[in-house]
Parts: sequence; C-alpha cells; structure tokens
Amino acid sequence: MNHLNRKIAAALWAAAIGGAGSAAAPPPDAIDLSAVQTANCYIVTPGSTSFFDATRKGNSPTATIDAGASARLIWQDTKNLISSLEYDSGVIVAVTASGAEGNAVVAVCDAAGNVLWSWHLWVTDFDPEATAYTTEANSAGTTWTFMDRNMGAMAASGSFPSHGMLYQWGRKDPFPAPADFTLVADDYSYIDGMDGEAELYDIDGNILPKIKDTAAPGGSVELSVANPMTFYYVSKTDTGETDEYGMPVIVDNPPSGDWADTSADDRWGGVSGHKSIYDPCPPGWKVPVNDADGNTPYAWMEYSGMTWDATYGGAIDHGQWFPGCGTRYYMSGANDLPRDGNPYSGMWIGTAGTASANLEEYPTLYGQYMMIVNGKRTYKPGKDRRSQGMSLRAVRDEECSSALHAVTAATAVNVRGSRLCFDGDAAIRIISASGATVCEAYANATFDFGFLAPGIYIAAVTGCDGTTASVKFIRR
Repeated sequence: MNHLNRKIAAALWAAAIGGAGSAAAPPPDAIDLSAVQTANCYIVTPGSTSFFDATRKGNSPTATIDAGASARLIWQDTKNLISSLEYDSGVIVAVTASGAEGNAVVAVCDAAGNVLWSWHLWVTDFDPEATAYTTEANSAGTTWTFMDRNMGAMAASGSFPSHGMLYQWGRKDPFPAPADFTLVADDYSYIDGMDGEAELYDIDGNILPKIKDTAAPGGSVELSVANPMTFYYVSKTDTGETDEYGMPVIVDNPPSGDWADTSADDRWGGVSGHKSIYDPCPPGWKVPVNDADGNTPYAWMEYSGMTWDATYGGAIDHGQWFPGCGTRYYMSGANDLPRDGNPYSGMWIGTAGTASANLEEYPTLYGQYMMIVNGKRTYKPGKDRRSQGMSLRAVRDEECSSALHAVTAATAVNVRGSRLCFDGDAAIRIISASGATVCEAYANATFDFGFLAPGIYIAAVTGCDGTTASVKFIRR
C-alpha cells in the first residue's frame, strides 16, 4: 500500500464500487487511510468519509484476511461518532459525524459474524507531525520523535480529554482510560459506583457493558483477536501450601502474569526494533522501544526538570504534558485512578522487562514502562505484568517516514473503466493485495487490466524518464 496517492485511490474506489451501485460508495473526496501503510490504528478526520484496506493484518505485507464478509462497530466512546460503517470487496468504509471526536474500534467479520481482525479509529483533527517533539540525542546518538499526546487522546494537555487509551503490553486493541476518578473500598469494591468507566456505545447508540464487567481470565493471542473488547486478566490460584511465615502461597494464573497463555518478547518490536503486526499505532508511528544499546526512549525526561500540575494531575517536561491517567488493574481489568490519592500512570515501552534468572521459581514476565507520578519515582523506568493496562505514547517509525513524506500526486496515471491511462511509453507492474507481482508489461498511453481476477491491486508505472507513479484500484 506504500507510495499511493490518497485522492486518486479514493476517487478510484468510489468509481469502482459506486459504479456497481453499492451503498458503501464514498464520495470522490473520501480519504484512503491505508494509502501509505496498513496499520491497526488510523487517525480519522471528524465529519469525513474514510476507507482502508481490510485484507491486511496490521502492517504485515503477507498476513492476509481472506474470509471477510461484513464490518462491525465493536464500540465507540462518543454516541453516533461512527454514523455509517460498510464492508465491500476487502475495504471498510467509515463515515464520521461532523464535529464529533472520540475513539472507536471496528472489525471485519466472517459470514458467521466472528471477528477476524479489528482496528482502532482515532477520530480527531490532530495532526501528529505538526506538533511532534524530537528528543536530544543520547550517548549513542539515538533520537526519538514523539507524538505530543497519548494514543487516543483528544487534547495535548489538561484533564481527562488528554488521557487517551490504555493497552495491555503487546496487544493491539485499546481500552478506554478512566473517564472519572475511582473510589475503592478496602475489599476493592467501588464506593457509590465510582468505577471510572467510560460509557461505550454500539452503532445504534445503545450503551454497552462496561469493560470491567466483561473482563475474562486466561486469554490467548487468538482470543484477543476474536474478542477485542475483552480485557484478559490474571487470576489467582491458591496452591494449598504455606510460606515460611505460615501465609498461603498464592500464584498468578497464568504464572507469567501475561494476558496470553504464551508469551513473546517481540510483540511490540522490542527485539527486532521494527514495527510489529500487533503494534497499536497509526501509519508512520510505532511503540517506542529501547535502542540497540539498551537505552530507554525516555532518558531525556528528568525529575529535576519536571513541573507537576496539581490542578489536572500530570507532569510537564520539555513542554510536553504527561497526564496521571490511571491504569486498568491486571487482576480484574477494573480502573484505578484514586480521587484522594496521587494521580499516576505508566507509559508502556515495547521492550520486555528483565525477568528472573530462575523462571521456574519466579516465572513472572514483564513489559517496561515509564512512571508518571508526583514524586521521586517520576520518570523512573519500571516493569510490570504484561496484563496491566497502561497508556502509550507513539514515536515516529523512521522506516515508514520516508514513505509518508514521499506521497505526491500521481497525476500521470488515471483510471478509466478497465484501463490505466498515462503519457507516453511506460513499464507497468501490477501487484495483488497479497504483495505478489501478477503482471509486468510495457505499453504506450494505455493498459487494459480487464483480464485480472476480481480484487484489489496496485499499479506501479515507470515512465521513460524514470519517474514513477502508483495507484490502487479494484477490479470488479
């Protein structure tokens, strides 16, 4: 999907689908969200019609979704945020309400209604490139360019609108952060219903069950994909034994403390250094990970330079705002943002935390995070169970940034009916949705692609002068 022109792709999609009389056809100014890169999250303009390739899992060029039959809104945190959602020929089309901002998760389902894959739609006027912050180089010469806000946030500073989404370490789908403070009794029940849960809605505006009420123990990667709204927590098992002090020995289930029954240190690219298939960030951005020398991406944040904002409960450093937005508890999926306590949060890092050398006796596995709290623990890299729900701040994916900034109008290529039209002689390469080259040819002025099987394709056209242009089209 790289190096495609958004407007041409949108107009072509409208012509291809609209020409067939589909109700899902977008207007010519529809936005192709996956034009540069497919991802698990897309930033969507309020009041727009957008579409994206729903045949790819995350940013993978090879992992495909082959049995898609329909689209479903899993949840939205603003009523009527998504006013229309359609699926056609491997494409999901979403229409957002004018003036409304918020977050939503949408999915492609098979003929039986089972979720095959899901995407986070971050509906906001936010342009991450316009306000990005680049850190000073560390001792290894590494810099990171951060968004100026948490993933899913509606504001760069202030109170709850700046809190954004929470994530389980290594998982692609978001959960809303606390929408209000929590008040917890000694037995961990909520007092006066103060559970901090945001109201979530279906496509018809009906209120959905709360995240904490649908949380479940013992997840897996497969279950997380099929159930993007389910928070998988760690249950506790009494072994029946006692320790040296006569206290019951209680262990995590699973013993790793992970949300999944099997663990992997590279789910967010912490081993490879590359954006992964489960990365929850939009095109051109990814989860921050330690550099090749093991340096944390948050080394530029120093407690001595921090100012704590007691009004909104957050830290200010280098002009950037880091809200104390709470967490979701690893043992239940419930919110934890005490009204009378010191607001805090953690920002995940995609690098695994150091585990015990004796995993048989101490099997807990961790993800690294950066602590945000009013105290000397602020900015101290820590580690926590991977099933904990914490916030996330994306960094620029430098491997994709060149593609993001290289997208220009491919005016030399147009699509008319079943023909590609261009000026002069050109070499044409047709690429299928799976990434395979299905045809290479030379032609003058036009190329008829009517012989292709139905599906989504990319045409890469190279002129005699060496200039290139690409366009996505659908053969119906």
